[in-house]
Amino acid sequence: MFLEFLSRRYWKQFSAIAAVHIITASYGVTVGWPAPIIPLLRSPETPLPAGPITVEQASWIGATLCIGGTIGTILFALVHTYFGKKVGLLLLPVPHLILWTLILIGDNVWYIYWARFFSGLTGGGVVSVVPLYIADIADKKIRGTLGSLTIIFINIGLVFMYSTGNYLAYRTIPKIMLVAPVAFIVLVSFLPETPACLLRKGKLLEAERSLMYYRNISDERHKTPEFLVEFDELKTFVLSESSKARLRWADFTTPEAKRGLFIGIFVMALNQFSGIFAILTYAGTIFQKSGTGIDPHAALIIVAVLNICGNLTSFTVIDRVGRKILLLVSAAGVGLSLGVLGAHSYLLTAGYDLAGLEWLPVLALSMTLFLGAIGITNVPFFIVPEVMPPKLRSIGSTISATLLCMFAFVCVKLYPIMMETIHIYGTVWISSGVCAVAVVIIIFWIPETKGKNLNVQSESSK
Repeated sequence: MFLEFLSRRYWKQFSAIAAVHIITASYGVTVGWPAPIIPLLRSPETPLPAGPITVEQASWIGATLCIGGTIGTILFALVHTYFGKKVGLLLLPVPHLILWTLILIGDNVWYIYWARFFSGLTGGGVVSVVPLYIADIADKKIRGTLGSLTIIFINIGLVFMYSTGNYLAYRTIPKIMLVAPVAFIVLVSFLPETPACLLRKGKLLEAERSLMYYRNISDERHKTPEFLVEFDELKTFVLSESSKARLRWADFTTPEAKRGLFIGIFVMALNQFSGIFAILTYAGTIFQKSGTGIDPHAALIIVAVLNICGNLTSFTVIDRVGRKILLLVSAAGVGLSLGVLGAHSYLLTAGYDLAGLEWLPVLALSMTLFLGAIGITNVPFFIVPEVMPPKLRSIGSTISATLLCMFAFVCVKLYPIMMETIHIYGTVWISSGVCAVAVVIIIFWIPETKGKNLNVQSESSK
């Protein structure tokens, strides 16, 4: 699959998305930041002059990212709708610069709260703009694979943070991360606006040139019949979309709309209530409480690397195997792995001698993140545009992404408190139960969308 990207046909799509994912990887660093840093902030060695933070403050450090994410999703949806995907992308580094500046200069927990809020603005923008940018420029044959890169780059940032967060000085990481937005702005500035956005503005010639760029067609003489068909389909789709009346309530009540919105909300709920994002946020604390005999610092690196391995597995097979099977395997595997983690935690809390099984929590968490990365944390970000009716694709994606951030707030805010009150086993068993219910829903209600043409109207949406 990687060799396909290096082929003449696809390499510009891959290079454009790789440039965009500089900010995605930077956001991944902020996602992973609490895992090594919260244990530090709660310890006597905290860099904050006021002393160690409380469990309640730690939960707010995790949750304020989700508040920013909710606002960022809506804000960037408005930006890319009215000004285009490229403008939306170029604004992503602004909150990123603010958040790391606050971490660098902050001397109390309120600086951290605000930094996490601005981190959420960036994350909301990534969730809102990047999947639609990919859907706009990607060839349908590799759209799923290119969509998988979003989570891969988030987890590249996560691995960086898990690997270095316990070894670099508290204020060294923000100094490093302030460099990333510069490279992002320089590279993305050279990318053309997406063909669909240009067509919506009536710029037909520029739209054709943009599609030629992303299909690596150098001039008029090298246009292929396949390219001409694709551009005609895109032009017909966008022009017919533009000629329609404004959205009405009736547009949301068609069977296709109800099914698409249900699937969008479901996959985003599964993404969060499976507990994976909360586990990534509080992995350091979980390892401290799980009774593992492995160094928690090394365990963080192990699970982060296996998380990326899961992403790479999805990346290589998603356009061959399909979305539904990966989502099904992922939900079943995560549920089972969390059940095992909960069982170990329960027996340990009950006083059983688990000598010789100190490795089990690391294995269970590693399998949770590996199997989650195959589907639960990956598929939702690009399946949503594929299941929505064309007229509702933008608003449906925004609704789903906004709810994702709200679900994330609930999980990230409650997880550390639940781990204190009902222990690790009670907390992860709830997430395991969510996955069990999800398996049934996936089997009976989630369609396969592999290879779906997003530029062709469905009958029910005409």
